[in-house]
Formats: sequence, C-alpha cells, structure tokens
Amino acid sequence: MATKKDRYCELVKDVRDCSNCMNSHTGRGVKLVQDPNRTEVNLWSHWQGSLDAKIMVIGQDWGEKPDPESYHYWTSDPIYPSLTGKHKQIPKHKFKTDNNLADVICKALKLDLEKKQGNLFLTNAVLCYRDKGFTGTVNPNWFTNCQPFCVRLIDIIQPEAIVTLGYMPLKAMLYGGSLSYDPNFSDPGKKLKISMSMREIVETEDQLYYRSEGSKLTYKVFPVFHCGSWGIKARPLKMQIQDWEKVNVNSHRG
Repeated sequence: MATKKDRYCELVKDVRDCSNCMNSHTGRGVKLVQDPNRTEVNLWSHWQGSLDAKIMVIGQDWGEKPDPESYHYWTSDPIYPSLTGKHKQIPKHKFKTDNNLADVICKALKLDLEKKQGNLFLTNAVLCYRDKGFTGTVNPNWFTNCQPFCVRLIDIIQPEAIVTLGYMPLKAMLYGGSLSYDPNFSDPGKKLKISMSMREIVETEDQLYYRSEGSKLTYKVFPVFHCGSWGIKARPLKMQIQDWEKVNVNSHRG
C-alpha cells in the first residue's frame, strides 16, 4: 500500500508533467509556465508543507516564476525568503501577501511562519507560474485544469480545516466537488450560492463544508479574504485576523 509520502511524490510528478495550461493565455497575454525542477506541488509548499497538516491554506496562484538566480532561495532557505528580505532579488515590499499572511496567522493562530509548522500546508489553486507579473487577471481554465490535482492533495493530507484565500480558490473547489452548509450534503437549499458576495460568505456564521465527487470525506472550509494589496483594501488586516480566529476555534473535520 502506497504511503502518504509516496502518493504525494506521485502527485508532484504528475503536476510537473502537466502542460494543459501552457497555451491558455489571459486577455493581457499572460500565460503559465511549468517548473521542470519542481520538488513540491507548489513553491508555497516549500514554506509550509507538512503532509500531516491539520490546516491547509489554498491561495490563488503563486505569481511569476522566479528567475534561475533566485530560484534556489525559495526552495532551500531555512526561513522563506520573502519574509527576510536578505536577498536583493527578493525584497520584502514586493511580497506583501506572504508577509501579511505570516502576520495574520501569527496573531490569529499563534503560529510562527518563520519556522516549519507541523500542522500547516500552503498551496495555491493554480499550481504553475505566470510568465510575467505577480498579479492581474487569471484564466478560469487554469483553475479547472489544476483542481483535480488539488483534490488529490486534499485526499492525501486530509486536513481538519481548509482555508481559502479570496473568491477564486473557493470557487475552484466546485470543479469536481461541492460546497454546502449541510455537513451531510443532503439539503440542496444549503449549497453555497456563488452569487453571494465574498463579505457575505466570510461573515456567514454557519459552517461551510467541502466534499469531492465520489468521496465520503467531508472537510470544514473557512473562506477568508485574500491578504494581498487588493484584499486588505476590501477587508483590513485587523478584520482578517478576526476571521482567521474562527479557524483556531473550530478546525475539526466534520
């Protein structure tokens, strides 16, 4: 029987071999590029990548693929390089999402992201990298193509809680899965209504659940706003910390 590590290594290989999005551009000509040296499912997973994680955090996409000169810093530095700013190619001010996320998680969950945490796994809904730019429009096909890999990752780790950063990672979970406020998924009226605003979704007191197609496992989902520049304009970090504190209280799988 394959171990969790074996299954994860197979997943990483399958992601590395995938080319489904390579010709799928955004309206501004941005396309995805593969990482032939990939050893984790995503560069964020080098930051926090415990296969025994209780909490899985899913962002949108990592951004522009690092240049060869800085790539090894992202994969081998003991402290994630966007938090230290010690490399000239990786200034802290350019990576607000990483630094804000570390601040929010430290204050809400009491976890220091400058250290490896055994109960945390970070990834993105889009697993490859932009050929240029760290932000901007995305192609919906990127999420559709990557979601089967994300479903496999969730099945491997089986976290007690899934935290989605922003609207797109949450919506992506509907590709091959269901989101409902009914833990038994038997009440159609309890399905998540994507027409709801992100604020309404985040502030809803009812617990949200996820189940992939064909699975009997149910996971608690905690939608939060993205903590990058645009996200904190919509919801300040002080409020985001309060949102994250819900994860600290209720992170047990249904």
